Amino acid sequence: MITAYKHNIHQDIHTTSLDEGLWINMIEPSREEVEKLIEDFNIPEDFLKDPLDADESARVEFDDETGYSLIIIDIPIVNKNNHKILSFMTIPLGIVIGHGRLITVCDHDVDFLEHFTKPGNNLHYRSQLALNILVTVSNHYNRNLRLLNKSRLRIERDLKKSVTNKQLYNLMEVEKSLVYFLAALKGNEDVFKRLFKLPPIKRFEEDEDLIEDLFVETNQAIETTELHTRILESITTSYESLLSNDMNTIMKTLTLFTVFLTLPTLVFSFFGMNVPLPINDHSPVSWIVTLCISLVLVTVVFILLWRRGKL
Repeated sequence: MITAYKHNIHQDIHTTSLDEGLWINMIEPSREEVEKLIEDFNIPEDFLKDPLDADESARVEFDDETGYSLIIIDIPIVNKNNHKILSFMTIPLGIVIGHGRLITVCDHDVDFLEHFTKPGNNLHYRSQLALNILVTVSNHYNRNLRLLNKSRLRIERDLKKSVTNKQLYNLMEVEKSLVYFLAALKGNEDVFKRLFKLPPIKRFEEDEDLIEDLFVETNQAIETTELHTRILESITTSYESLLSNDMNTIMKTLTLFTVFLTLPTLVFSFFGMNVPLPINDHSPVSWIVTLCISLVLVTVVFILLWRRGKL
């Protein structure tokens, strides 16, 4: 879907034709729509097709022949394939600037772009609009990090009650989201540092606050992601140790039961191999003596293990 926007006489933003659009928003465009835009505005083919590739890396690029610039950054979206717990993934968002217009390209519905159709945004200042989009993306990372942290805390509370595979799986999904975030934020940070080397991206004095916000929000998101990742690694290591310790305790208990059950079996087996019973083979007291021998052996082994701290 392609939607073009411009200002009316009251400076409100409304939809218009592609030729008059100051901002063209392409969300999940068809192949025909992409080809039409490439042909109508002489935009480099890879500038519109690369952002639609989920594996495309963040970068900035300038085409000397056409005069268009391309900014590709990664944005966070909810992973809808996982219905059990809130998790995220990242996809590319392309911003093409040149010839008096700004074009955003994404293969997924981006809710926060709707904010830029409201009054107060000026589509004539393309560099400022691009900066506002980038700052909003960084803000979304920080907001989603807070949601992930809430999920982590809830999982931790459940883990304190009982450790189950489901809870560990949920913890793994949170950790996976953080890995996506960290890789995307590092790539975005590199893009922001090279951003103003492009000819169409001009740096104005009134945009300095936006630029500062952009780097502050991005650095905060990176630091928060790294912190949450370290916390999750620590939690995972701790629970691995706990599970290992519980397994050792269980194996130790089973081994002790095996030892204590084996001793009477040895005694009874010994007297069961045509060996004369104590006192008399026909005496009713003989089986009591045999039982006492077994209990003595068990008691001796118990005392030895207790003194060595094995119990």
